[in-house]
Amino acid sequence: MNGLASPEPSPAALRLVIGSYVLLFLELYLIMLHLDRALDLRWVIWPVTFVSAACFMIALVGLPSPQDQGGRDDR
Repeated sequence: MNGLASPEPSPAALRLVIGSYVLLFLELYLIMLHLDRALDLRWVIWPVTFVSAACFMIALVGLPSPQDQGGRDDR
């Protein structure tokens, strides 16, 4: 998968970025919906933030494609 930093980013990288922003938007919506219970939502806030940040980093850098990882020789 080509990352966002490459000249031709792959569609998977774009989907990861959009998905991470959707997760953050839903998190913000939950917090704004229940401002009085924002501290009770900590068990949701930290994992969602971590997953969103990880998705963004993976999308930015990209992942090697399966044929680039080696494995069996085609001899």
